Amino acid sequence: MQQNGRYNRIGATRCKKRKKYTSYLLVLFAVFAAATSITVWATKSLAMAKGETSSNSASESGTEQADNPESSATESKNDGNSDVDNTYDYSKPVPESDKVENSYFDDAVFIGDSRTEGFILYSGLSNAISYTSQGLMVDTVFTKPVINKNGKKISVMEALRETDFSKVYIMFGINETGWPYSSVFIEKYGEIIDEIKAINPDAIIYVQEILPVTDKVSQSHSYVKNEKINEFNALIRQMAEEKKVYYIDTGKAVAGADGSLPEDAASDGIHLKQPYCLKWLEYLKTHTVTNTER
Repeated sequence: MQQNGRYNRIGATRCKKRKKYTSYLLVLFAVFAAATSITVWATKSLAMAKGETSSNSASESGTEQADNPESSATESKNDGNSDVDNTYDYSKPVPESDKVENSYFDDAVFIGDSRTEGFILYSGLSNAISYTSQGLMVDTVFTKPVINKNGKKISVMEALRETDFSKVYIMFGINETGWPYSSVFIEKYGEIIDEIKAINPDAIIYVQEILPVTDKVSQSHSYVKNEKINEFNALIRQMAEEKKVYYIDTGKAVAGADGSLPEDAASDGIHLKQPYCLKWLEYLKTHTVTNTER
């Protein structure tokens, strides 16, 4: 009996200890739960505070941009990743520019038929290279040996391959207006552009529109007519845009109010006299492009 009483006392003591430990655990759990709740609350509060700050900043920034659109536009332009299009508009003729000196043509080559040949002669532009010949056309420029170089005659394109140049001025079409297919003319013209680019990819290439003829010639000639010249010029301009070369509306330098060449401009109604060659030169000198426009 005494032994049973002893076991009962020991059991009671152990039971009290378990209850005590259980109470401690409950208290610790309550403290942990409270700490967790405080942490979660603090985190949410901080996030809300940051969200409000960001929202306010964005609102203020938007207000500032709305109040100062020039500043916003400037920042956009100054952004190194912005896509600013500085491409030259090849669909339009070369606009009027500051006048250049004759020295601008020191590294220029003029390619064309007898009209360009006369231009070089009467304009006094002796510093430019002239690869011209009477009757030269967009096809014979590759084959006809008309340029005397190093004691032998070679074609214009062969001579160009042996020449240092930075600019090329081209005018063709007056002789080709008699061709039955204008598509062949512009195809051959395009081949000239391609070949020049292959020879010197950095060259500035100017294609000049075909100059008009006098009304008398246009009415009487079998194939040289201003209507046909206008048709060809439209094709040349389109080609210039496609090939990304510079189209010069040179006709404006010499044409009269009706678009025809004045009767006093040329003795034969086609080839310009010196005063009009000088007008032609002045127009070229005030219609150039710079490297920054390319």
